Amino acid sequence: MKQFGIVWRHELQGYVKSKSYIGITVGFALLFAILLSLPSFIDLSGIIPGLKGNEGSSTKTESETALSEYDGTIYLYDKSGQMEEELIAQLYPSARIEMADSEEAVKGLVENGEQSEDSESADEKRCGFAVESPTDYRYYVKNRSFSDSVGEVFDYAMGVMYRQGRLQEIGADAAEIEEIYNTPMTSETIVLGKDSVRNYLYTYLLIFVVYFMVLIYGNSVATSVAQEKSNRAMEVLVTSTSSNSLIFGKVLAGTVASFLQVGVIIGAALASYGASREAWNGMLDFVFQIPSQVLLAFAVFGILGYVLYAFCYGVLGALVSKTEDVSRTAGPLMFMFVISFLLTVFNLQNSDGALMKILSFIPFTSPNAMFARVAMGNVAVWEIAVSLALLIGAIAVAAIGGAKIYRMGTLMYGNPIKLSRALKMSREKDQ
Repeated sequence: MKQFGIVWRHELQGYVKSKSYIGITVGFALLFAILLSLPSFIDLSGIIPGLKGNEGSSTKTESETALSEYDGTIYLYDKSGQMEEELIAQLYPSARIEMADSEEAVKGLVENGEQSEDSESADEKRCGFAVESPTDYRYYVKNRSFSDSVGEVFDYAMGVMYRQGRLQEIGADAAEIEEIYNTPMTSETIVLGKDSVRNYLYTYLLIFVVYFMVLIYGNSVATSVAQEKSNRAMEVLVTSTSSNSLIFGKVLAGTVASFLQVGVIIGAALASYGASREAWNGMLDFVFQIPSQVLLAFAVFGILGYVLYAFCYGVLGALVSKTEDVSRTAGPLMFMFVISFLLTVFNLQNSDGALMKILSFIPFTSPNAMFARVAMGNVAVWEIAVSLALLIGAIAVAAIGGAKIYRMGTLMYGNPIKLSRALKMSREKDQ
């Protein structure tokens, strides 16, 4: 235990004292703290809708939401005789409305434009409408942008005028009917179980966190082992320290360092948002208000999943003779984890499906899949228990077998060894 403690402290200090580790931890923590605290000091209501400063806005009616920001020229030909220029002007407050004598005139004006005292150039934005009947019109536009909503607003205007005309024909009060028609509905959704829609984003982000932790720190464990083997430092270490203490110390030091870094960054973000939540009007609750059971599942399955892959990375690092070979040797393990990540992410919206249930019981995929099921779906307690037991069992096998392979692999200086050969040598030694 003493040897393990020495190795663990040495490896952990190597992580936390490195400039890159400190820079990334402090940098991201400050970045999230500053960004999430901005609404408390600066009025961002003009940039981010929904922040303080917009509380005076109430639920908008259909006519209010139909207002267009179009600021060009609109040419209008009304064959039906039902068009109300006042309504059109209200719906296009920034546009210049021009009446035309015919549909061909509208087409020509939209295509070629016209020079007048009110028109700055023939290249200004322009469009036109030719109304054939109360329910039939054609829309002409010079250059249509992806976000063009002029036609949609005019379609709304046609509907309003058609309803008003029909209501007048039957003697109904058009204003009262319009008020009834535009009455907004008030509703409230009460989720008695889990809200998968609300939980999706932070589940996705936390899975991403584990993904980067395994790829970055797992590779660091393999590189650390390979470096000691290549510079023959292992020759001294293995004679004074047990292989179990060495690999356990390296893996658990990387685990503590990685989760410490992530904990500081996430903690800074949560604390900053908590202090500025009122200024944000609760807009980011769906990201930062994470249920305790989800955080617990993330911690348990995230840590155990990382430990499993870290042991495997440590073994792979012991099998190579040069640090340059680490990425090549670790490729299949990395590929396995990436597949686990992708399968989980692509099935987040179907977390109770058969595939996710199968993945949640396979040790190399359960850290992602079972966490996603806990956060997004319905999981029985016995399923979590079985998944944990299988994952812990896999870690025990990887740790015990890895320690043996680690000792043999690190002693074979200058000679890379295949995993199959290392396993065979390990079994022969046990016999």
